[in-house]
Amino acid sequence: QVVKCLPPLGIANGEHSRPLSGAFAVGALVHYRCKHGFSLIGSKSVRCTAHGVWSHPLPRCEGVSQTGVPGDIITIECNTAHVPKDLHKSQCQPGGTGALPLLTFLHCSKPADIAHGSLSDPTKAFFTPGTAVSYICEPGFSLIGTASIYCTQSGAWSHPPPVCQAVKCLHPPNITNGKLKGNISDTFSYGASVSYSCNPGYSLVGNALISCTGSGTWSQPPPHCKEIRCVFPEVQGVKKSIKGNTYRSGTNITLECDDGYTLEGISQIQCQEDFSWDPPVPVCKLRVAAAGVLLLLGAGIVWKILSKQKQG
Repeated sequence: QVVKCLPPLGIANGEHSRPLSGAFAVGALVHYRCKHGFSLIGSKSVRCTAHGVWSHPLPRCEGVSQTGVPGDIITIECNTAHVPKDLHKSQCQPGGTGALPLLTFLHCSKPADIAHGSLSDPTKAFFTPGTAVSYICEPGFSLIGTASIYCTQSGAWSHPPPVCQAVKCLHPPNITNGKLKGNISDTFSYGASVSYSCNPGYSLVGNALISCTGSGTWSQPPPHCKEIRCVFPEVQGVKKSIKGNTYRSGTNITLECDDGYTLEGISQIQCQEDFSWDPPVPVCKLRVAAAGVLLLLGAGIVWKILSKQKQG
């Protein structure tokens, strides 16, 4: 005859792992567990034995006591964003006393404001762990430190607030044959400007005015000074008191014409800073009588050439 066990009974305030109906074969297991708020007393599993009986008495579920006896210790665990302010454990003392820890809401207070800067979210009063905020500086100030900080699990910020430091530009470079104008110092604040000028006889090439930018650099490279030289044009029949083709600013030249030419204009001219001559360069015009003589001489030369050709 096959040995089997009758189905075990259910337990109050508990659950079982399989339906409790029909006979159970030898070796069959049934597991028990208690509902929330109840503790299992006894064996959590029973087995059908070869004698047709269950291996252990049925367990029972008893309600968890809300009180303790002297010597009992409870451990406090908190949900997210809540932590015990002082202790994590409390022990029941003789006489039924024992202080429970005070629970506090975990958060970071609003981070400190900084001079010449602002927060990315200035309206919030507190921040939960993991929340990040960023600092930015006003124009003309650079950020020293960590721009983005976050609230840690301990309720403190990950980094101290940064500092906004005024931007400074170093002394602008000097230029050859020129100088800086205005109030000159070793450093310049954001927005400050300086201007350049050239020495007499030189012309400025580039921007005369440069400014200190928010990045601590100058807005433009410095200009340079180019020597002013006037070009003397090709003039037929002219003689110059100073030989050459180009002349420095301020140079005076006296002009006269070759024989047979008449000067039209002023004989003394000066090279100006705008590369022009003042007064304008005069011209040498061929005299009429001289032109006639040249014409006759030219005709005579032609006649002689033709005569020689005929004789030949």
